[in-house]
Amino acid sequence: FVVGIECDGATYHSAKSVRDRDRLREEVLRRLGWDLYRIWSTDWFGARDREIRKLDAYLRQRIEARA
Repeated sequence: FVVGIECDGATYHSAKSVRDRDRLREEVLRRLGWDLYRIWSTDWFGARDREIRKLDAYLRQRIEARA
């Protein structure tokens, strides 16, 4: 895999424990060597094309770095 993509959702914004769990999950995955990319729902719904371009550029950069 090149990168893990994380997205927030309605429950992410509504509970402190969910945010804490997300941060803990990210910390554990990064320690295991995962590269994570987050897409915020507000950005996705507000400017999907821009977010796709940003993700595409990020993925291309990561793939080039592996070559």
